[in-house]
Amino acid sequence: MEKTKIAEIVIERLCKASKNKEVTLDSNLKELGLDSLDVVDLLMEMEEQFEIEFENEEMLSLKLVSDVVDTIVKKTK
Repeated sequence: MEKTKIAEIVIERLCKASKNKEVTLDSNLKELGLDSLDVVDLLMEMEEQFEIEFENEEMLSLKLVSDVVDTIVKKTK
């Protein structure tokens, strides 16, 4: 799947989770109002949707929306 399509899916999901705040690739997950449980829920949903698995260390290192997208892109190749 193309990076732009993955980004669209992640951004759309984050818009819902952040109560329709503006979300870009440069958005910080915490600044979107997501707590750690919200981030874990998002990542579990992405694991299911893209048939990938995030390592615990990876989950902790994801700070920006672009980090999430880039990690998914790497794992889907």
